[in-house]
Amino acid sequence: MIKNYFKIAVRNLLKHKLHTGINLIGLSLGLGVSILIFFFVQFELSFDNFHSDSDRIFRIKSHELVDGEMQESFSSPMIVESTFRQEFSQIEAITQYISGGVQSILPDESTQSQSFRMVNPDFLEIFGFELLQGDRTTQLRDKYQVVITEETSEKYFGDANPIGKSIRMKMAYEFIDYQVTGLLKNIPANSTLQFEMLMPVENMDFFSDEEGRTSWFSVWGANIAKLRSPDQVTSIHESMNSVMKKALGDDFVEGEFYFTLEPIEGMHFSQSAGNGGLETTNKSLLWILAGIASLVLLIACINFTTMAIGRATSRAKEVGVRKTMGANFGQLILQFLMEAFLTTIIAAVIGVILAELLLPTFNDLFQKELDLVYGPLQLLILFSLVVIITGIAGAYPAFFLSGLRPIKVLKGNLSIHFGKQGLRKGLVAFQFFISFVLVASTLIMVNQMNAITSYDLGFIKDEVIIVEVPDVPSTSFVTSLHESFKKADIYRQALVSRSEVASAAISVATYGDDAYWQVAFPQEDGTQFNFLVNFVAGDYFETMGLELLQGRKLSIDAGSDSSAFIVNEAFANSFNWDDPTAEMIPGTRFDPHEIVGLVKDFHHASLYQPIEPVLIAKAPLPVFSGISNLSIRSSTNPKVLVRSNGADLESFKALLEEEWRKIFPGEAFNFEFMDETIQAQYQADERLGKMVFIAASIAILIASMGLFAMVALSIAGRTKEIGIRKVLGASSWSISWMFNREFLIITLVGVLVALPLSWYLMQNWIEQFAVKEWPSWLSFLLLALGGVVFTGLIVSGQALKATQMNPVKTLKDE
Repeated sequence: MIKNYFKIAVRNLLKHKLHTGINLIGLSLGLGVSILIFFFVQFELSFDNFHSDSDRIFRIKSHELVDGEMQESFSSPMIVESTFRQEFSQIEAITQYISGGVQSILPDESTQSQSFRMVNPDFLEIFGFELLQGDRTTQLRDKYQVVITEETSEKYFGDANPIGKSIRMKMAYEFIDYQVTGLLKNIPANSTLQFEMLMPVENMDFFSDEEGRTSWFSVWGANIAKLRSPDQVTSIHESMNSVMKKALGDDFVEGEFYFTLEPIEGMHFSQSAGNGGLETTNKSLLWILAGIASLVLLIACINFTTMAIGRATSRAKEVGVRKTMGANFGQLILQFLMEAFLTTIIAAVIGVILAELLLPTFNDLFQKELDLVYGPLQLLILFSLVVIITGIAGAYPAFFLSGLRPIKVLKGNLSIHFGKQGLRKGLVAFQFFISFVLVASTLIMVNQMNAITSYDLGFIKDEVIIVEVPDVPSTSFVTSLHESFKKADIYRQALVSRSEVASAAISVATYGDDAYWQVAFPQEDGTQFNFLVNFVAGDYFETMGLELLQGRKLSIDAGSDSSAFIVNEAFANSFNWDDPTAEMIPGTRFDPHEIVGLVKDFHHASLYQPIEPVLIAKAPLPVFSGISNLSIRSSTNPKVLVRSNGADLESFKALLEEEWRKIFPGEAFNFEFMDETIQAQYQADERLGKMVFIAASIAILIASMGLFAMVALSIAGRTKEIGIRKVLGASSWSISWMFNREFLIITLVGVLVALPLSWYLMQNWIEQFAVKEWPSWLSFLLLALGGVVFTGLIVSGQALKATQMNPVKTLKDE
């Protein structure tokens, strides 16, 4: 029986080639995009689930009350590890996780930057990373031993066994040999923790003094604990106050500084500030993409349904004959569902091929390494999609047509007005509604991103190259910064002596790199005044193109203006200063200093964030003398900012590297363009915008094919009416308008509902920007007119073609 259903389904599909082709193209496009997106969503949801004890692993989250506001961070002090290990018996294992990077020597004697993570021996006990060589219980117990991944091993040792071999890395002032004792399988792509090398945490003495390593208010990396039972989290939280009181002594104030435990199951989706530098995914992005995929599939399913309804008259006679011959209701339903199932299966095969072809583009768009692996879960997703589409696309036609009464059908008394008109029009209108929601959303996103790109940031971003200079290691970061600036200034002076260089400066922070130091000092009312600090040298204001409103710039001479500050308008406005150069910072503990200039507000961070008070100085000590809080969230390495005078790009880069080799022999030369770093701040939203644009394009394509088919079916069912109207003197344009009126109304309804809804839906997205710009009403009007014209062209083309037919032939045909 199934074999007969299959044969009949194949014959029907081949008989109606236009109908079948449109369904296949629509479903294949929808499935191709949807397979990519659903597999991507499944991949993202699988992060960190390969750790066998993931339900017992928790990140330690700090909570600190500052000016009445609770600040939370997954970065925590180093002393947490030893304190919690001793105080909480519920903890089975605990490790620190601190990022670091130094120069290392490759086999060809060249140097490169080598990143690593400093951890405790418990790290390999907590996490399920696969150790290919070495004894798991003895790893990371010697300061000068490391564990590396396969990829890192290949970089240093090729195909040779790395165990027992050494890697030379520059720690502090000299290169030190680190012995490889363990080899890890490459870290899975669905791991939030990504690293190349593990190193014992004892190496922190190269990066911080003892006070920084033991203070409760010095933050270094993260702490991660594995409990004996996941149910013990509550008991740890309940005893946290007593532990913190014991640890802090007189500094303890209940509710102002404490820690909680957060499951690592949510680590990959955490959007908390101070997330330990981990690359995470905003979970809302997954639901947006899944929603887009579902909408595109729904449009393709609507095409299937509307065309089945459009062909209801011809299929009704088929149902009548088959029922008269003895076919029952269930058999007819099965027959129609078999046609839908067969179409969907073919579309799924084509969709998989499309997904494979689109995979490189998708990975490039989202900066992922997604691989379409067809395991049990992926096959289940595919099978579910086929079943769901078969049900959505084939259910209504199957049940509707199978329920027709044969007597009425064969006598010609059957009226299926609702099926042919009401529902069909509603579905077509819904298609256009979805399509225009996506198109209008794309318009809003493109307009906003264009506004961001062209926005005046308050400085000149073009023709500026950023060269990061290696720091001079010291356990005191003030000493490290001072010595690093001295070394960087030698490079800067070498550059400005070249005619190709317009100007050069040194800066700790650049736009959007999160390297501005966050500081605060207590005010008379007891509150903290928070602001940002950047340390600079050289001709910083000329190089950046900052506008000085009052006073003067900081001196270029290295030894002068060591106690001078420049503030921005936001800083001055916080204290209602009309002339900041006549003022002093009101904090009572600041060493003698002077504010020598006021700079016009500029955007120090991406346009997601508002402008904050900023202080620019040449030396850290005058700033540090008066502050009570300090937070350094990024690298303290100085950067040399170089502005070209318009020289050829390639020759200019060669010049920079030539001078680099003289000053920093053996050090890796790395640079980036400032305008590219600025644009990189908005990559996530640009990618989402491109995805919405692709989805909108596919949705419009599928909807237009559906409209084309529906117009063709509508005209085919009214050829005699067209012939009679022509005989009675109707013009081609009047007949065309008769068809246009019906579909234009449908389009207008879809557009008019879609535009305000898209405006509403995009409110949350656009609110994340400090600078917002909505499209003008004219843009939306043009979009609506474009939809109407688009529909008119499709309908008019077919209607005018139908009016060219000889009415004698159409009226004689029975």
